[in-house]
Amino acid sequence: MTDAIEAHLTAAREAQAEGRPADARNSYARAAALSRESGAPLLQAHALRHLSDLDREADHPEQALAHAEQAAALYGSNGQGASLDMANALRLKALALDGLRREEPARTAWTAARDLYAEAGAAAGVAECERRLAGAATSSREAW
Repeated sequence: MTDAIEAHLTAAREAQAEGRPADARNSYARAAALSRESGAPLLQAHALRHLSDLDREADHPEQALAHAEQAAALYGSNGQGASLDMANALRLKALALDGLRREEPARTAWTAARDLYAEAGAAAGVAECERRLAGAATSSREAW
């Protein structure tokens, strides 16, 4: 079954690269479903992360948040809680929360993602999180 999952992931990446987000979404959804059925939680989390990103780009922040949270939960329950993959899932969660204008939970997710990026030595990830956190602090002060 892993071959079928990998085939759907490959098809999804190709569709995304070719600018076919609906096809990419369908392939990632199939990969997530097959992964769940076959007991491959890390592949499922990977597919869910990409679904979150596609949902966010399509302006569906609630769906994006749900997929990011599911991916993070799978990483956490499968020994990947301090991984770069978890940092990426938390980043997507933060982006979705920003889209929903949920400032405090977004700040928490950005902070957690930043810390994991720092542990992994991912300078670009740390920099993005810092920019987002600084922007959130500025908009909070402007609200007063």
